[in-house]
Amino acid sequence: MIRTFPLCRVIGTLLACLLSVNGHGHGETPTEVGTRVSAAVSVTWRDDGMLLQDDGRWLIPGVLMGGEAYPVDGGVTVDEARLDLAHRTAERVFGRLQISSHDGVSDAEIHHAYGGLQLDTGPVLTTLAAGRMAAAMTPANGEHASDRLFSETPLPLQAFLGSQLNDDGARVSLDLGAWQLGLESWRGDSFPAAGEGEELNDVYLHYRDGWNGVPVFAGIWWLQADAVNRSDTRYSADGHDHGSVSQSTTLPEYWFDGRTEIGGAFLRLAGGHASHWHWALEAQYLQVSIEGSVRDSTRLAPWSAEDNGGWLQASLGRGAHTLGLRWERLVLENHLSGAAAGALADLTGLYNPDHDPQRSSAVYHWQVQPGLALRLEAVDDGIQMESIQRIAVGLVWQAELL
Repeated sequence: MIRTFPLCRVIGTLLACLLSVNGHGHGETPTEVGTRVSAAVSVTWRDDGMLLQDDGRWLIPGVLMGGEAYPVDGGVTVDEARLDLAHRTAERVFGRLQISSHDGVSDAEIHHAYGGLQLDTGPVLTTLAAGRMAAAMTPANGEHASDRLFSETPLPLQAFLGSQLNDDGARVSLDLGAWQLGLESWRGDSFPAAGEGEELNDVYLHYRDGWNGVPVFAGIWWLQADAVNRSDTRYSADGHDHGSVSQSTTLPEYWFDGRTEIGGAFLRLAGGHASHWHWALEAQYLQVSIEGSVRDSTRLAPWSAEDNGGWLQASLGRGAHTLGLRWERLVLENHLSGAAAGALADLTGLYNPDHDPQRSSAVYHWQVQPGLALRLEAVDDGIQMESIQRIAVGLVWQAELL
């Protein structure tokens, strides 16, 4: 049975938190009137890639993969390339168009295409937006290789959101002082909905202010996604071109029907001193409940899961030089039943005997010039049963073209 989460209770609780605070409204949408054009490219050489299955697929043991969760490869890879156009009028009407490729995928796509309006509704600033965009429940969902300190996408996002939740939908956000309440409703074409799902919604509450002179960005969020006939399209004709799977390889076909609920929380702190020292701390946590079934063309097994994952990240720098550490972990608990449970667990990658995927990374980041950075990384990859290590050397270029 698919359990129904009381969405109205979640929204009511978050509204109560928002309205209990006094302050002046402000939004995260840029306030500068005019047109802005920017570009970014992240290129990385790695001495080795992630461990793959014999057929070329990348699977996280214990996770039903999907979305755009692709592995990193050895050699030179364009992690991300994007061109971004944004415009805002004096009447608070705004729009954005972004074309990009990311996660080493060779195809470029329209990643963002949306418009919106800000309304000054008394003490609350209301922002309406609709179109194709990344979900805003956590800032990590909207970041790619050129935005992050590390080049690789955080493991919990790859496992639970298919790397990034990006879909056609609508957003309403209410800002009051340091608080922002957001409601988002999506078409449901993206993981973890996808397939023929009819529902993909999320709600979040963010706090962005200072505490004893330290900038604080924190939030909690909740997401619900329904899926019917959801399949792993990463290596199919419906997905992107990724070279790890040969076109002549026949991949297993299987589907998921059911509901996914994700609750999350994050905290970001940052600071600096007159001596040019600067530091940052980040913590992200996701808790996932899944209830439904997995099947192939002849077999079906009821499946439920209670998973969680997160990461801790810290950095310390002086001037243009920054050192950072990141630790990520998934804790996965799957329950499959029925005569086909064992066979489908092996087929789908849900078999995960006493193994918690994790990854530890260290980075040195040198801002060579305002628009150019050098990134050196060392990764201890314990995602699979067998741990591997890799090193990476990368360049990040960013520019404001207009």
